Formats: sequence, structure tokens, C-alpha cells
Amino acid sequence: MRKYNLDMFPEPDVQKLYAPVGVLVINPLVNEPFGVFEAKAVRAKGLYHRWGRIGIVLVVLSTLFTVAEALVIPRIDGLRLMSAGMILLGVFGIAIQLYLLSARVKQTWLLNRFGAERVRSIKFQAFPLAATAASADDLTARVNAFYTAEITRLNMELNGGEAALSTFSSISAVKHLAASPAAANAAIFGAAEEAYRDLRFKYQISFAQGEIQALKDAARIVYTSSDLLYLLGAVLTVAALASKVAFGHDAEHLSHWIDFLAVASFIGGLSKTILDNASLSETSQTRYENYVQRLEEGDAELKADGAGFSMVVRRIERTALEELSEFCQQALRISYRL
Repeated sequence: MRKYNLDMFPEPDVQKLYAPVGVLVINPLVNEPFGVFEAKAVRAKGLYHRWGRIGIVLVVLSTLFTVAEALVIPRIDGLRLMSAGMILLGVFGIAIQLYLLSARVKQTWLLNRFGAERVRSIKFQAFPLAATAASADDLTARVNAFYTAEITRLNMELNGGEAALSTFSSISAVKHLAASPAAANAAIFGAAEEAYRDLRFKYQISFAQGEIQALKDAARIVYTSSDLLYLLGAVLTVAALASKVAFGHDAEHLSHWIDFLAVASFIGGLSKTILDNASLSETSQTRYENYVQRLEEGDAELKADGAGFSMVVRRIERTALEELSEFCQQALRISYRL
């Protein structure tokens, strides 16, 4: 089972490995606000997707029953009561969709995800401070001052709500820390460089590649079922027309069943398209692939140019925040509405 956020909460052996820069590896000034944003984002995302899917299913069931009642369900005792029950299901499904919209659950999810990823970036933006720190105490003072100031600025920015997402600039969000011609403490600076490469650069690539593989595995099932639903609906539509032409009224009952199954297939296909779009699977895979490519190309380019640590951090953080902005813009367009 994959463990997430190991860059924010490294294992104990990793913390020991980078003990000289422990204030950068684990620091409550960033870990605590990150934990708050992360918990709210996970909770809101679960609420949005879980109830969004339930709402879609209820509306689809109500719709299918309405079609079936018109075409194939015989007039039996209790049909009126069943119809009333299915109407209530449909109304409940629509009420769920209206609740998610009015309560702005999606916006809550995205704003807190945005906050969590911004805090993650703030953590790693401080790593170049190791170049100017003469001692562990000096590094602690510099890092804590940086984190305190940047988290305060982030909270002020997030106070604007959704405007924080639409006006976000990855360039202005990455602070320019003055580069030092020579490290004040070689041991501290070397540990910071290694920790950044392992916890930020390598972790981000590993995380994105893991997500890409998971999305590819899921896509095989998604595309196959979507194609089958569309093909089944098309075949049944042709079959319904053929039975009406060939047998006329003699096959009316069979024709109605074929009509119902055709409509059910198309409704199922439409619903699945909505669910797939809301999951962002296809766009997420492309986004992660581009993200890995930009990280690797940027790293190669910086090495070729002999870029200093401060410039490397700015480039990687800017790339990470650009990916965050792309995610938020894509997610803002999804919905669980038929």
C-alpha cells in the first residue's frame, strides 16, 4: 500500500539521515497547517465524490424506471406506489446535486487542496537558507522566520476564497532567496541539497509516476466499459427498428423491451461519461505525464547550465505550483449533474 505525504512527514530513519537540517525536514510551523488543510481537503473531496455519485445513480434509476414504466412494465397493483417511490429517489438525487452546488463542497475541497500544496511548496522553498546558515541554531532561526512570514501571507491570500485560485501566479508564489557565493557551513548546506533532491524532486517524480500507472490500470476498465455501453446501445437501436419493420405489431412487446434496453444503455453510457469526467482520470494522467517531463527536463537543463541550489529550488517549485494551478482549473469545471 502506498504511503502519501512522506515528503512532509518522512520516516524516522530519513529524519536521522538529514539530522543536520532537521528543522527543514520536520517543522511544526508547516506540518501543522498542512495537516489542517490536508484533512479538510480529503474530507470535502470524499463528500463531493461520494454524494455526487450517489446523486447520479438515484437520478439514473428514476429515469430508467420512468422509461420502463412507459415501455415494458405491466399495469399491476402497486405500480402507482412504486412510481411515487422512484420519483422520491429522483428528487433526492437532484437535492443532493443542489446541495453540493449550494454548499460549495467542490470549492471547499479545491481551496484546501490548494492551501495544502502551497504549504508543501513553502516548506521546500526554505531549503536554500541552508547556504547562509553558519550553525544549526542559525538555520533554525532563519527557517522559522521564513515559515512564519510565508504561512501568514498564505492565510491572507486564502482569505479571498476562490479568488486565490483564479489570481494565482506560480512566479510570484516562489520566493527569491539570495544565493550565497560560498556555503557558510558545508555540512549543513550539503545535507540540505541532498534532502531537497530526495524529499522533493525524487519524491514528486515517484509520486507522479505512481499515479500515472494507477490511472492507466483504471483506464483499461473505463474505456472498455464505455465502448461496450455505446456499442450495445447502437446495436439495440438497430435491432428495435429491424423488429418493427420485419414483424410489425406481432413483435411489439419484444420491440418495447429492445427500445428500453437501448435507452438504458445510452443513459448508462452518458452517466458513466459524467462520472469519468468528474474523476479527472484522463486529464490527470496527461497532467502528471507533462509534470514528470517538465521536472526531468528542467533538472537536466539546470545541471547543464551549472545552476546554483537556489535557482534549482525556484525552478522546481515553480513547476510544482504550475501543476497545482492546472489541477485546480481542471477540477473547477467538473460536476455531478446530468
